Amino acid sequence: MMINIPLCMRDIGNLRQVNPDYKKQGGQIKFSKIELRHILIAVLVLSLAFTILRLRMFWHPEDVYMQVFAVCVVVVVFSFLIHELGHKFVAQRYGAWSEFRAYPMGLLMAMVSALIGFLFAAPGAVYVHGNITHVENGKISLAGPATNFIVAGIVIAALLVVDIYSMPFWIGFTMFQLAYLNAFLGLFNLIPIPPFDGSKIVKWSINSYIMAVVIGVIELGMILFYIQTPYF
Repeated sequence: MMINIPLCMRDIGNLRQVNPDYKKQGGQIKFSKIELRHILIAVLVLSLAFTILRLRMFWHPEDVYMQVFAVCVVVVVFSFLIHELGHKFVAQRYGAWSEFRAYPMGLLMAMVSALIGFLFAAPGAVYVHGNITHVENGKISLAGPATNFIVAGIVIAALLVVDIYSMPFWIGFTMFQLAYLNAFLGLFNLIPIPPFDGSKIVKWSINSYIMAVVIGVIELGMILFYIQTPYF
């Protein structure tokens, strides 16, 4: 998810720490220390929430708990985080200031819901500030779901070529979760109402929006109905 910061807002939690002269230094990919700290916290908390949910849904011996957590970290990094970085990198390529910030309440909700037996997560968002055009804003918004669909497509292609049942359990499980979560996350963020990415994409290009939705539906359909797997 991406949030545009109004031009009148001067500072939000050291958001201007990175690239204050973004108009002169457009195109540079940069991270600040506070942003890296927020990314680390969001990834670890969300990974822990996924681990708790997995352990509640399926029995695992205690000696593989760390393996479950490691798999969840990989899945979170290459689905949730890569979505946010898609927004960030494209925004910075257009010369805008862009940083990720975690939502403490959203992370808390993720932990509580996982303990209950389901997952509701709003771990954070990328904030964008700068003189970007209407078209650029649409492309920045599309970058997140598009990144998810690229990852999902690569993993789906691999799963169609390789027999998932012949893989070691952890590899097959990780690949399936990567494909499913990326396709779902990309499609979910295309909901055409604020603050979802879809609301900004529709305003920019209805054709691009429809194409993205079609890709997401095809990928999610292939995962759920074509790729037979015991790991769901």
